[in-house]
Amino acid sequence: MYKTIIKDNPSTSMRQMRATISKTMGIGESTVHRTISEYQETNTVISPKRKRVRVKITETFDDFAMNAVRRHVHSIWFRREIPTLDKIHKAVSDDEDLPTVSRTSMFKLLKELKFRYVKRSRNSALTEKTELILWRRRYLRSIRNYREEGRHVYYLDERWVNAGDCPNYEWRDTTITSHRDAFLKGMSTGSVNPSGKGKRLIVLHIGSEDGFVDNGLLCFESKKNSRDYHDEMNGQTFCEWMESILPRLKDNCVIVMDNAPYHSVKLDKAPTTSTKKGDIIEWLENKGEVVDRTMIIK
Repeated sequence: MYKTIIKDNPSTSMRQMRATISKTMGIGESTVHRTISEYQETNTVISPKRKRVRVKITETFDDFAMNAVRRHVHSIWFRREIPTLDKIHKAVSDDEDLPTVSRTSMFKLLKELKFRYVKRSRNSALTEKTELILWRRRYLRSIRNYREEGRHVYYLDERWVNAGDCPNYEWRDTTITSHRDAFLKGMSTGSVNPSGKGKRLIVLHIGSEDGFVDNGLLCFESKKNSRDYHDEMNGQTFCEWMESILPRLKDNCVIVMDNAPYHSVKLDKAPTTSTKKGDIIEWLENKGEVVDRTMIIK
């Protein structure tokens, strides 16, 4: 059309030519202008790229292959492991009878198979008391004042880690509705806690905005393997560690720690209602008190 218009009416302006071609062919004027400009510069017109038709993952995997993928997921459950996307992708990739797919395609395929990526069960609710809110406000004000004074702030804390820890999220098969359903299909019910997490390590460290303090790490293997890692720590261990750390800190610094019992051990504890009579008398006499033993009620 461009060549025809130029031949019949050479004096036609580009604007008129563009409007005529656009109206006749039903193509946007910007496309017409861009195509003519390209032709004038190169004496040729390159065909625009056609939109590539993507093959759906369901077309790559037939019913047999999709069922094989499902069984791979449940085989991970049968090994009492958490089926993460990486584990599932590796299991499918190692299967020579199944097509090779990318990690992203595997994610889409699991969605097609009615799997859901959900957080492992852990019911909890956040509640906060008024005194906790006030403590937090006082803490933030104090830290702000310390920083304005130019004092260096250190933070310390303890934590435990299992050698065989497991992730919090898992792929769950929503097509399995009951134990009987899983038994009839030869599948697993999922949602099991893997056993054998291995050894537990207790770590204690201190650091600041400059990073961790050199040689400040305390790490040892748990012996009790209890659920509360605080059972492994005691005042003596913490005190010895703190004595070795203090010379490495900056002068006039601030140390922030939580209120774990071994962070504030009393050298001379006062008797309580559960203290034995003899221990109460000894404690009072050590304080210089004159004790009338007949007044001590057992």
